[in-house]
Amino acid sequence: MSIEAEMPELKRVSFFNGQRLTATDLNDLRISQQELRWLHNRSLHNWGIGLGLNVSGDKGDRQVTVAPGYGIDCLGREIVLLEPDIQAVPPVAGGIDGKEAVYYLVANYANDFELPAEERQGVCPKNSSGAVRFPERPRFAWRTIDQISPGLDLILSQIWVLNCQLNQPVSLTPRRNARSAQQPYIFAGSTPAGNTAWEVWAEPLSENHPEPVFLGVKTIVDTSHARFHLTPRYLAHVGGARFIKRDQPNFFPPVDGFVHVSDSSPNHFVLQVLLPFDLRSNNHVLNPQTLFEPANVNNTLKALQSHLQWHVVWLGVEG
Repeated sequence: MSIEAEMPELKRVSFFNGQRLTATDLNDLRISQQELRWLHNRSLHNWGIGLGLNVSGDKGDRQVTVAPGYGIDCLGREIVLLEPDIQAVPPVAGGIDGKEAVYYLVANYANDFELPAEERQGVCPKNSSGAVRFPERPRFAWRTIDQISPGLDLILSQIWVLNCQLNQPVSLTPRRNARSAQQPYIFAGSTPAGNTAWEVWAEPLSENHPEPVFLGVKTIVDTSHARFHLTPRYLAHVGGARFIKRDQPNFFPPVDGFVHVSDSSPNHFVLQVLLPFDLRSNNHVLNPQTLFEPANVNNTLKALQSHLQWHVVWLGVEG
């Protein structure tokens, strides 16, 4: 989410002796100070959990307890919990496959109209009334991983539910810390062996040769689960076999190449594998060109995925 250019509309509220003050004057002052504070938060601080908001719950529990704490979302808004809060575990039997269902407890900022208001009768005109205070409290929700809005939702914990109760203790691993790390943030991962989607990598060599030329294969690597704040430096290599022995079924000639990371972002990168054709040594051929001819390339891509189990092993360093 890009928030650098989102500037609030600010006014310097001023008063003079004898001025008749209205609720609008005082509210404008409050809103101006609030917007300046939020601008400061999102410009100079990371979003995440700053203090507390720990979640506790053991296997067999049907509810979890959230401790008081403080956090900041990606818009700079403060998420404050002043007293412990109890949240019931989602009432589900389990996941689609009959195993545990995985949920994340998130907290996000509650607007004034979403909170119970303390109201007061006005003096003038008669019979007027209005809200004068709102309790400071976040909204809580259970979400699956694909329902989370990073930056707007602060992940407090992860749970595993089976038969409407916790199947193992609450985990605090997915939480994001708002405080700047004193050392680089490092995260490692890999794409699934046997299920990494490889595709043809072809590009024009020059303006004089606009037709795309086959260079190798590539795949998009999703790194969103690492929750990098800035684009890290990625290091990657291809795991899996390079050839299958001749005495095994589905024999495949040796294939290997040179890797290159491109199109990097906090949430993904593209791994390109340059495959030089027909490299020969002692009557052995690496990357036979026939494998990558148009009539054979689809079968070759399937072989890289299924038979050779090519997958990407990567490391990201942020900071």
